[in-house]
Amino acid sequence: MNNTAKIITGVLAGTAAGLITGMLTAPDSGKNTRKKMVNKTQDLATDAKEELNKKLDDVKDSYNEILEESAKRTINGVKTTKETLKA
Repeated sequence: MNNTAKIITGVLAGTAAGLITGMLTAPDSGKNTRKKMVNKTQDLATDAKEELNKKLDDVKDSYNEILEESAKRTINGVKTTKETLKA
């Protein structure tokens, strides 16, 4: 398991533990507690989605950089090979 997966697992486990503890010790009524849980879960899902999108953008940027560098090296290799064959 890589570090990112460990971090995500830890965050999810911590969130679950916090929700369970909150439900068991909540001073509000069940209806209010459930409403708060839904809101908090939606907030966490939104945060997770934003973080995932950031990571995805980073991966896309890295991929495009690698692709551009590979294309440049391929073009240079073809030019070098043509020059070598002409000589």
